[in-house]
Amino acid sequence: MEKKNSVVAHPIFGEGVVEASRWDGAELRVKFRSGLELWLPAKWFRPITVKHLKLDEISSKRLLEAFRLGIVPHQDIEYFTFGRGYELSELEHGMEELKEGTGNVYLVEGGYGSGKTHLLEYMHHLCLKYGFVTTYCELSVQEAPLYRPKRVYRDLVHNLRYIKEGSEYRFRDLLRMVASIRIDDHCFLTPVLRYVRDLEDDNLKNEVFWQLIEGESTKDYAIDPLSPFRIRGGQKIPALYDYSTATDYYTYIISGLSHLVYEAGLGGLVIILDEVETITHIWNYLEYSRGLNFLEGLIQAALDNDDLKVIEKRMLHNRVRPTPYIYRDPHILLILASTPVHGLRDFVGVRELIDKKILLRRFSKTELELIYNNLYDVYTCAYPAFSIVISQRENIFNAALKRSYGELREFIKFSVEAFDWFRFNRSAT
Repeated sequence: MEKKNSVVAHPIFGEGVVEASRWDGAELRVKFRSGLELWLPAKWFRPITVKHLKLDEISSKRLLEAFRLGIVPHQDIEYFTFGRGYELSELEHGMEELKEGTGNVYLVEGGYGSGKTHLLEYMHHLCLKYGFVTTYCELSVQEAPLYRPKRVYRDLVHNLRYIKEGSEYRFRDLLRMVASIRIDDHCFLTPVLRYVRDLEDDNLKNEVFWQLIEGESTKDYAIDPLSPFRIRGGQKIPALYDYSTATDYYTYIISGLSHLVYEAGLGGLVIILDEVETITHIWNYLEYSRGLNFLEGLIQAALDNDDLKVIEKRMLHNRVRPTPYIYRDPHILLILASTPVHGLRDFVGVRELIDKKILLRRFSKTELELIYNNLYDVYTCAYPAFSIVISQRENIFNAALKRSYGELREFIKFSVEAFDWFRFNRSAT
């Protein structure tokens, strides 16, 4: 039973405060931030824990430097996430299931300015905080398109992090840790881990090896007999192919890595892919269809589809070293973010594979007012001599609301810059 004044979240109406209860707590009267006040069944709500940030002058100024760019510092993000209680509780449920051994896929959809990137950063922070191996990739048509799986793999490896006993670790640390786990049936990870187990002190030859398996260099360079940094035994490590048809190979590597992560007691692998809609910006149909194939492979790996643990003829396979898409039992939580896409049948078909969809609404005026008041509190903590009358505060809020068109980043930037303008002009006079 939720207590009076506790904060709860509803899947449709968002967050609200419990005003009263009846029938032994079976129903709650909740006042939502939109202004609605309704009696609804208690089972429809989820409790929300409100966290408070202890501010001082230095930390407040650090926050403001980030706010001037329209962002929130990574270390403070959980204290400055508003109006997303239900969405976060859904994603946290996925984290709990992953820790128990079951992966899943979530699709976060929202228009520009709806706060998708902020929500993903928050989830990245939480996943690291709770001990998961976490990585992300911001997809783009030029730098990391889905039809270039090696580029996506390279970004995922580069951005991989996990925290253990208060220290942060990366991809190389992870491979050193899981090298003691013996697997004899993975075409890439088996020879790689065997090589890692035999590594001695760091030297330039070792760096060539790491760049090879991280997708930063080619195998030809690593095994060139004329090179002074040639990797001995590198011939037994398969190349990381540049081919767009190698989607099976990279999904097989990623699912194999998630299996090792789980076996090592790190819960599982969380993969965050932002800007998924950029695949629809590819006009070459062959590249577009191959990118969709890679996306479907990642989704099916997270869903642990048994059909892809053998060669599935329906899916695209490389002709150099065809592999299943999934290795053994994957443990992947895949979080995808996209603007809404309509009318593209192939993309919509892949989208329908995902049951867990979260549609982000724009913040209401009431929620933006709450954010605005928090910004003002941070600003007065950073500059104790600063103050403006209520009418000026209201004018800034209304101007920020009008100028930002409801986009959170622009709303934050405008508000803080307006505070700066008042402070500097007062100092000048």
